[in-house]
Parts: sequence; C-alpha cells; structure tokens
Amino acid sequence: WPLPGSPPFPPSPMDLDEALAFSHYARRMLGADPALRAELAATLDAPFDWARARTSIDAAAAATDAAGTLGTALRALRTRVMVHTLARDLAGRATLGEVCGAVTTLAEVAIDAAVAAARRELVASHGEPAGADGDAPQPLVVVGMGKLGGGELNVSSDIDLVFLYPEEGETAGPRVVANREFFDRLGR
Repeated sequence: WPLPGSPPFPPSPMDLDEALAFSHYARRMLGADPALRAELAATLDAPFDWARARTSIDAAAAATDAAGTLGTALRALRTRVMVHTLARDLAGRATLGEVCGAVTTLAEVAIDAAVAAARRELVASHGEPAGADGDAPQPLVVVGMGKLGGGELNVSSDIDLVFLYPEEGETAGPRVVANREFFDRLGR
C-alpha cells in the first residue's frame, strides 16, 4: 500500500467543492441554507466551534418556550455539526478522533440542553427535588453507556443512557411529588 500508480496515502487534503462531491446530504443542506456554505468555507480548516454552539443552545434551553425553541436550535446545530464534520473528514482535515468526538459532543450538548429545559418545566410545577433531610436540590445524573460513554459515537450509533439521582425525598413546591416520580418524568 499504496498500489503502484495510485496517489500517496493519506491523500492530500481536498478543497471544499471536491469534498462535497462525495456527500448528497451536505450538498442538500448547503443548497437549502447558503449562509451555512459561507460558514463552512470559513471554518473548514478548524474543528467545530463548540463554545459558540453551547452558548446558542444554552440560550434556547433557557427560553420561555424552550420546547419549540430548543428543538429548532438542536436541529440547526445537528445540521451544522454534521456538515462541518463530514466536510472536514472528506477533505482530509479531520482525524477519526475528531469525527467521533464531534458526534459525541453533539449528543452530550443535546442531552444536557434537553434535561435543563425539561427540569425547568418540572420545577415550575413541582418545585426542586430535595434529599430526605430537605437539603440541597438533587440533580439528575445522566450516564452515557457504550460508545457515548467512551466518546466514540459515530453518525449511525444509538445511545444508551442510565439516569440516576442521589437520594429519595420529595419536591418542595406547589404540587409535591416524590423524587422518584420527579426524576422518572424528567428522564422521559
């Protein structure tokens, strides 16, 4: 390897148009959103900008109509991440670790935002879940198993999650429920 007469391995990086020729999905997404193409051209030589993305998603999760706003923001983020990551991969600018890391981070950002938005809604109805002694609010701990937990998600991976909370108790709000019920609802 390489075979006589074949290009050297790894191949030299492709430009954006050459790379996009290999992805119907990317061409379709960029055709639907010309601003995304400009963003991609400007950022192709660098890994995805997660700081900017997290700021945007955190704002959507905190919105008063989080269900609609967050869903729209997460779909837009998924498109941006997938197009950016596959373009960098096809263009020979990303390592396998970067590709898997981007897909893993996308899942983590989406899970964190969904938990934050859903928790805020439940807390408005039931109050914060407290421990048996009424101490500090209890968090939902989301554990990613398998490829998510190992930081090795790829575009066709599913995710397995385990939900945990520290201790039994109940919420301190207008409609009191046991922590078990609160966290069961939050996990759903």
